[in-house]
Amino acid sequence: MWTENLEISKKQGSRIFLLETFCGVGMFLPQAAVLKSGQIGLYTVILGALAAAFYPWLVQKTEGSLTMEEVLNRHRVISFLYYVRFFMNAAFFYGYMLILARTFLLPYMNIYWIGLPVVFLAFRMNGEGLDDRGRVMEGLFWFILVPFIFILLLSMTEFSVKPFLIRQFEPDNLAVGGLYILALFHPMELVWFYQGHMKEKGMKKGTLLGMILLSAGVFAATAGSLGLTMIKRDPFPVISMAQNVAMPGGIMARLDIFLIAFWIVGVFCVLSGYLFYGNWSFEKAFPGKKKWGRWISYGGLFLISGILIPAIRFWENFISVFLFGNLLLGIAIPAVLFWIERRGGTHEEDH
Repeated sequence: MWTENLEISKKQGSRIFLLETFCGVGMFLPQAAVLKSGQIGLYTVILGALAAAFYPWLVQKTEGSLTMEEVLNRHRVISFLYYVRFFMNAAFFYGYMLILARTFLLPYMNIYWIGLPVVFLAFRMNGEGLDDRGRVMEGLFWFILVPFIFILLLSMTEFSVKPFLIRQFEPDNLAVGGLYILALFHPMELVWFYQGHMKEKGMKKGTLLGMILLSAGVFAATAGSLGLTMIKRDPFPVISMAQNVAMPGGIMARLDIFLIAFWIVGVFCVLSGYLFYGNWSFEKAFPGKKKWGRWISYGGLFLISGILIPAIRFWENFISVFLFGNLLLGIAIPAVLFWIERRGGTHEEDH
């Protein structure tokens, strides 16, 4: 039961936030920014990342001395809705993980054999308490980020400043693009479920700054290497950027493998997070039925592996609805719940 081990450190919470917020969606940042904002894409990425970095502070101010656990204990229907929403989001990221593996690593392997270890690892990782998940995520932090930063630095050898020369600055494009990038960061809503259990609330400023720099870095490296036109046409521009990178002397020619592995592990962090907090919500909705929720979510996710890739292709037609729906629900539902708790006087006034 996850509530047996409630507390995580500030460092663990900060690293969980970066991994869950950036690593799963960073692959889509360059294309999203260019399609929405064109030449000012870099500035929209910075604006969206800045807004995402402020999100934990807004959560902290809204929660006060309450936690999401305490609130959902009194709202079982909302808990079940969270379970359904988070399962759908986990399925979305799981589907993209399968697409990455099938496209770049294992084109001829049966999709169920690709999905089986993913689901099993998520099941094992999420089987214990929050502090156990925090330790695993903390261990993955540098393992994921070091190769990624290394490739970004190597991409400077192919860097061109031409994509960053702004001919016409349009504030409307900046605002629309920045909001779209913020919606892309929608997994940040998971912070509602663990920030209240951090020994010291609030994220480390260095980690938040790192998320902003990584977001700007992945856009700059991709745009500087490929150009804006190619980003619009390429379904995986970040991977293409890595394929253009080479180490001096021709050592390790296929550096894109490291970046693909980075995204797969990053997406795994996000989908496992949705499964973890989704099953926690199921337990709030149906006390004593934790195993049911786990078997439905993990077993169900594995069973639909075969239809997820075509489903994701269809899902992409409604991607804006998906992103902005998650962004709005991730803000509105907790805000209303915490407002009801305080207005109803079910919790003593915060100091």
